[in-house]
Amino acid sequence: MFLFKGDFRVNSTTIHGVQYVTFSFYDGDKDLFQKVGDLISDSFQASEPDEIPNEILLNSGIASGKE
Repeated sequence: MFLFKGDFRVNSTTIHGVQYVTFSFYDGDKDLFQKVGDLISDSFQASEPDEIPNEILLNSGIASGKE
């Protein structure tokens, strides 16, 4: 079940004779589908590679992971 802005949900559970009632309210600025879409699009952002500060490191293999 998805909650959209202004929605609420009531859930009742009985455990060992005690009734527990929970209320869920959502008053966010985006619905679930927009939030998931933002997470997906943010994961495709380009990043800058690490800069190698010294050419000796480049030639030694340390920067490339070879030892």
